[in-house]
Amino acid sequence: MILRLILIAFIIYLLYKAFGGKFALPKKASKEEQTEANTLVECTKCGVYITYKEAVKKSGKIYCSDCA
Repeated sequence: MILRLILIAFIIYLLYKAFGGKFALPKKASKEEQTEANTLVECTKCGVYITYKEAVKKSGKIYCSDCA
């Protein structure tokens, strides 16, 4: 039983080292991408300002969620 645990731990260690000693983490958004997502845009229909990431995009126009 203990031998199996040691063997499994050793295999996990080998896999860990095979991937360069660290597993890939999700890529963080660059500052430029974050700034673009937080830029205020105007709704085409009602004129309300919302952030770009919250806007609804349809046919090349930008709408707030109420107008979409």
